[in-house]
Amino acid sequence: MKVFYIIPIFVLLGVLFHLASAKVYVPNGEYAGYFDHDGIYVMYGSVRNTENQTVIAKVQVTVNDEGTTFSESRILPVIYSLKDMPFKFKFPQIISGEPVLQKPKVSFILTNSNPLNIEVNYDRTLVKYPDGHLTGFITNTGNYTVNNIDVYALVHNKNNQYLDEVENTWTIPKINPGDKAEFVMYPDQSIAKQVAYYSCFIPGADNAIEMSTQWKGKTFYFSVLSIVYFTNQKFDENNNSMYFDASNPWQIPYYANFMFPSGSSDGEFKVFIDGNQVTPLISKDNDTQNWHVAFNVNYGQHKVVISGFDPNYVPNTDEYFFLDEKSALIAWAGFSTFTISDSKLLDILGIHGNFIPPWVKNTVSYMIYNNVPADDVVNEIKYLKHDGIVK
Repeated sequence: MKVFYIIPIFVLLGVLFHLASAKVYVPNGEYAGYFDHDGIYVMYGSVRNTENQTVIAKVQVTVNDEGTTFSESRILPVIYSLKDMPFKFKFPQIISGEPVLQKPKVSFILTNSNPLNIEVNYDRTLVKYPDGHLTGFITNTGNYTVNNIDVYALVHNKNNQYLDEVENTWTIPKINPGDKAEFVMYPDQSIAKQVAYYSCFIPGADNAIEMSTQWKGKTFYFSVLSIVYFTNQKFDENNNSMYFDASNPWQIPYYANFMFPSGSSDGEFKVFIDGNQVTPLISKDNDTQNWHVAFNVNYGQHKVVISGFDPNYVPNTDEYFFLDEKSALIAWAGFSTFTISDSKLLDILGIHGNFIPPWVKNTVSYMIYNNVPADDVVNEIKYLKHDGIVK
């Protein structure tokens, strides 16, 4: 399951996001763009944290193309002290021309989140192959199980120039203390032959909790990433707002990151805590297009209101609203921490039915390990439906 924000649980020390100083920034020469194998313009780079604390950062990128300006922003996974965090944005609107990049803007907040006890094994098992892809292992060196791990990295050519940002092909469901797990990375096909080496390996984990409430007589699903307890959620259709009881048992502020389906709002969210408006950090996931609304919750008991939902939106009652075709295939085939049924996968793929032959999971496995496009697997399932094998 590819959900854009792979953010470990952490403690918020500051209250406001700061404009990036010289200590948290995108270095000059470490961001660039190219047209990928699908002909879509891709912009990539990395944010560097030279603070003596962990930070969470929001990066905004802007591209000018033939007089039209495109801008996207994203909250990145936490960046540990003296580390970099790669990022990538796709602009499907740009398929030709000579796009001009503006320098990315970065804002951040200090946290005291401890690094994950997940380490990349820098040994003979870390192998780059002639076609540019890489395989390796990570080890859980800590004392607790870590779930939903992704690994990020940057790739370079022989002249040490950045070529792309990549991440492991599928999310690793979990690693128990002392265990190893393999990861696989593939660069985009358009630059694969130029790849000389990988750098900046950064593991991250997603501890989001799924929640739901009733809206227009249907179930509205969303997720929250926080160790603050949010309960008694209720949607008020009169003012298009969601209400929560929030409990922060820790004696310092903690951070909450809510994730809502893309169609549920136009992004004009407002957040109120105990009747006082606070300034949230809002962005949209580049892959799933889900909205992210992030803010700070102080110690104690609070009433939280999030407003700005679209009054015309109708929940689709789909628990897996965040799944695209590829992540749905991965979950269905058993390569995630949860599974979905045959009928659910077919529903996501837009195919009527409730049975898929189990051997199709072998094709999904081939997709994962050999970087086969998800579209090829989807087309195979559609072909099997046409022949009556998928029912």
